Amino acid sequence: MILKGKYGVLVLALVAIFAMAVSACGSSEEAAAPSAPAAAAAAAPAAAGGGTAAAAAAGSAPSAPSAPAAPAAAAPALAAVQGTSAASGGSGSTASSGSLTVEPVEQVSATVTVVLDNVGSPQFLNGKGTWPDVMFHGFFGFQEPALGWEPTFDDQGNAIVNTDRACHAGYVATGWEMIVPKKGGGELTMEGKTLAELDQADLTDPDEQGTIRVHIREGIDFYRIVDGDMINVGELTGEDFAWSFNDAGADNIESAHSNSSQAYEYYKKWTSPSKYIAEAPNRAFIGDGLQDASSICQDAVWMQSKTLYDELGTTFGVPHGSGPFVVEEWMAAERIEAQSRVDHWKQSPAFDKIIFLQANEAQQRSAMLQTGAADIAAASIQDVGRLDKAGFSFHEGLDTINGNFMYFAGNNWSFAYPPGSKLPDKDLSGTPMIRPGFIPTDKYPWIGDPRLECVGIDRAASGIQDEPGAGCTVANFDFTFDGFDAQFTDDSVGFDFRDTDKFSYDTPRMNSAKAFRKALAYSIERDLIASSVTGGYGGAVYGGAQPGMSLHQLHPEYKDRWSYAFDPDTARAHLAESGVEPGFEFEFFCSQGNGTSLEVCEAVVGQWKEHLGLEPWIDSTQYSSRRPTMLGRELHVPWMTRWGPTSKQGRLGDGGGTAGGGLWPLPAGGWNPSLEDNLYWSNREETRVQAKGSADNLASREVMWDDYFDKTLTIGTVEVPVLIGYNPDTIRGWDLRPYDLPNSFETIVPSK
Repeated sequence: MILKGKYGVLVLALVAIFAMAVSACGSSEEAAAPSAPAAAAAAAPAAAGGGTAAAAAAGSAPSAPSAPAAPAAAAPALAAVQGTSAASGGSGSTASSGSLTVEPVEQVSATVTVVLDNVGSPQFLNGKGTWPDVMFHGFFGFQEPALGWEPTFDDQGNAIVNTDRACHAGYVATGWEMIVPKKGGGELTMEGKTLAELDQADLTDPDEQGTIRVHIREGIDFYRIVDGDMINVGELTGEDFAWSFNDAGADNIESAHSNSSQAYEYYKKWTSPSKYIAEAPNRAFIGDGLQDASSICQDAVWMQSKTLYDELGTTFGVPHGSGPFVVEEWMAAERIEAQSRVDHWKQSPAFDKIIFLQANEAQQRSAMLQTGAADIAAASIQDVGRLDKAGFSFHEGLDTINGNFMYFAGNNWSFAYPPGSKLPDKDLSGTPMIRPGFIPTDKYPWIGDPRLECVGIDRAASGIQDEPGAGCTVANFDFTFDGFDAQFTDDSVGFDFRDTDKFSYDTPRMNSAKAFRKALAYSIERDLIASSVTGGYGGAVYGGAQPGMSLHQLHPEYKDRWSYAFDPDTARAHLAESGVEPGFEFEFFCSQGNGTSLEVCEAVVGQWKEHLGLEPWIDSTQYSSRRPTMLGRELHVPWMTRWGPTSKQGRLGDGGGTAGGGLWPLPAGGWNPSLEDNLYWSNREETRVQAKGSADNLASREVMWDDYFDKTLTIGTVEVPVLIGYNPDTIRGWDLRPYDLPNSFETIVPSK
């Protein structure tokens, strides 16, 4: 049976969602949390039968109300580890570092097998942690972040997983303080979760942004497996916390970590003044910086062992962590086998082994679930109805929606580092720079050129088509490239949008490139793609990730004038304005292995051909293979990925906040989609000191989003909910949380 679910998409009524609530002295993450939505009735046994999770956990699963009037917590299905309490800092208290008394858990002999579209590769060193592989280290249960999710729901029972509202529960950290300059002189110490006295802080001096001090939970241990034996590597302390952040980017300008920009932008070098304390000077005060950099809600800086690093010289590719599972074998892009711990500080699994398998094709994952080769699968959205009829269940607890969002890469318009661009031994502020992906030639008509001295150059010349800067010479701005890095002459001078004698958003090339981007945006018939390609489960999305208009049309700040709804006449008019002729061929990168739908990419390309007469071709290689070109800002083609403003952002959005983030040259490097402009740094600076949701904050953001919409540097297409299928013959319960990826595997209860 199929019905309308609380997340506003079609979901299955036959869902077995067990809340795995902790006992009164259980996980501090949930100690004082509001009630979660109740579970639906348990599913009937699957017709297919079989599966790999053969043994049962003690006890029986509780029944739940079939139609609760309001969100309510389900009864516990499995006792949690003993010893943690709210008093130990679970809700973000900064009073002390909580200590643990852990009692081992009895496990049954059972193997749970999970098949996904990507299992990545073993990294275990933050500085070399590339996305999306680095995410698996945490979400699969091998390593842990600073902060957790405090279960938070709106008045309709929808989970809220915003970093500024709910991602601040105690996890490895029990709490934190911000010590900042006070108006009128002196210092102000604020509890980090609430920042109740923020209006008394003086953050006007960019060189005096205060200090963050984090309290580390006592009694958390690192483990690894050596020759089949699980070995205790030592306790997680402030030294490990500091090392993890420093290596991720705070003190490592070579870091490839997907959160390196947060680690560097927010903090200077971390130290550990005592065993369970870590602290760092703020490079830029960000109210929810710790939540953004290291929480279980999203990509994170994971805690790694400094002791093991010092012993081995590196931990890259050396599985270890403090999570409930310990990796025994990790074969890149193929499989992961891990053993369960019996003494985890938070919750030990009720089974002794878990296996993650990679299957690239969604139909293959569906087949593995149906034949019993897997207990849990990220099945094809088009197979949901068929699998439901066969007796399989789908878990709605993830509450994840994969969008398909497009970046027009190569529009790198920063020709100088913005203010405050400092390395420990050098201030780069204002120094010249240019990116290798900035190639505004006829071959790449979506890339604008704001340089006034380059107006009128021949962009069709054969010798410049792949040359950074399009062969244009700007006075006192002479460079050559050494790999991704430009080398400038000593007399070169940087410039950006504030230098109106050199830079304009209104050059002929800026306008023609914008017209081409708009032609592509308005020629996509999103509703048709949603109904045909996504099996009716998807929906249209207009907004894109920043630096585009990054709001879903359900978001409270969204304005009707910000729609790229299908309009073929407008699209053709923009194409004519761009000067690009029908038949033009170009590359479209449809990144794979990160949740992006190849079928959606193919449908979009088909519509560009049909409505505009263009001839794009698709590169569908793995995202990870081209990520280095993003780190080096070399990427210069339109490309599709899964992140951006989905309907989940829209229905949970409360308005306001800081704009921008990493979309300008960072001295320490780090990821961005190969789109840069110091304007975004200026917008960040304007909004970060405004009270979130204030009249000034909302007014500033509206002006910015008008500009972002007009520039059309990112757009949305369609979104699809991620429905995780499982076999109720082998899986009786699972407290799947509403994070970015499948998670909380330690809460699974095997069926009898």
